[in-house]
Amino acid sequence: MFGFYWTDRPPVLLWMFQAADVLGGPFAPRLWSAVLGALAIVAAYRATMIIGGPVAARWSTVAAVALLGNPAWYAWSAKAENLGMPLVMISCWLALEALQHRPGWARVALALGAGSAGMLAMGMKQNLASGLVFGAVLLAVSVMRRRLRARDGVLLAGAALTGAMVPVLAVLVWAELNGVRISTLWEMIYGFRSDAFQVITRGDLSAPLERVFHLVTLCLASGLALLVGLFLASLRRSLAVRPAVVAAVLAMILVDVTGIVLGGSYWMPYLVALIPAAILSTALVVAGGVLVPPMRVVVAFAAGSSLVLLAYFGFIHLSGSSYSTWATYRGEAVGEVARPDDSILVLYGAPEVVRASGLDSPYPYLWSLHVRTLDPELALLRATIQGPDAPEWIVQRASVNRWGIDPDHRMRDLLQRRYVAVGKICGAPIWLLKGESRPALPPVDCDRPFRQIG
Repeated sequence: MFGFYWTDRPPVLLWMFQAADVLGGPFAPRLWSAVLGALAIVAAYRATMIIGGPVAARWSTVAAVALLGNPAWYAWSAKAENLGMPLVMISCWLALEALQHRPGWARVALALGAGSAGMLAMGMKQNLASGLVFGAVLLAVSVMRRRLRARDGVLLAGAALTGAMVPVLAVLVWAELNGVRISTLWEMIYGFRSDAFQVITRGDLSAPLERVFHLVTLCLASGLALLVGLFLASLRRSLAVRPAVVAAVLAMILVDVTGIVLGGSYWMPYLVALIPAAILSTALVVAGGVLVPPMRVVVAFAAGSSLVLLAYFGFIHLSGSSYSTWATYRGEAVGEVARPDDSILVLYGAPEVVRASGLDSPYPYLWSLHVRTLDPELALLRATIQGPDAPEWIVQRASVNRWGIDPDHRMRDLLQRRYVAVGKICGAPIWLLKGESRPALPPVDCDRPFRQIG
């Protein structure tokens, strides 16, 4: 759908990366992430000002800076969650602004923007629906409690729905112009995730469960869970003061936690989805007037946690103690000795290696979950390796039978029959197609500090 390589990401995210590539190359998405992060801080301040006034806004903004600045979410790598979460925060802010604004076209425009921002968040990461959920619940409860006339509620709902449909229509027009079926679009964005979740849960759960432990630990250590916990502990008082907002935030938390659980892999950036709800929770604790001293302690704790982790991440990346650059070193080493028309394949997927090598891959699945879900018998992979377009280079980043994917050793035997090992780069065996001759792999210092790349 997006070319030769298969991906399960929404078209909007791919468009953003294409625009970034034109504007500034592979590091430009980090600029997008930084700009959106700054906008999220502004949105957090304005939204929490509406909820609880200046004091709530100040403490909530400190919490927002602490949470968004925490390097454990990998915001500096511009992951989809980090690009979509600020749009959720902006959607929540605009929804609150629309609700308190006097009737008129400006109010309609705010609702329109809330819907567009909420849907664009889902365009970055398909499970980031909490912005739309917040707006819908906020509006419904406000009408139910007669804080908003039904007529005005219908008008704002229509405006928000219209705004949300703009990105959807853009994707549908793109699909029509490029000959992409809607069923294919749905399968790649949502159908695949369901299939992948089944693959994860049917396989060895030791790695996902270990990541669950790290996820829960980080949720506590970052202060994220503590902020939400204080909100839940002060729920009765907050509900008496801001019932519609409380109901909307509860709905956000439910949607975000469900998305995290169904994600299956439980990577650290999953927690980014909870940040807008945690920021709004902080404001609701202040607005409720109870548990404010503990809340201040937790916000200070979150800020301290972020600073400690920033120092730690900075040290490991600048001192060469991180292994996150190894994929780049492997790709660069192969690219240095490869011919321009060579191709490369990574067992079982690592797009960073392919990108760093500057070579193409004849196999469409660049991530391990894609391989496990869409080519579980490795039929396409074996056909690629033994076919006329077999890659000259194979990088083996893990055991050939990882996840029990090669129980009969057909892949291992084929690899040894068709290829010869020519060395290792940062612990990964590098294989060259038999009959081909290339210069020896260059020596690589895998402990080279991050700042020396490029």
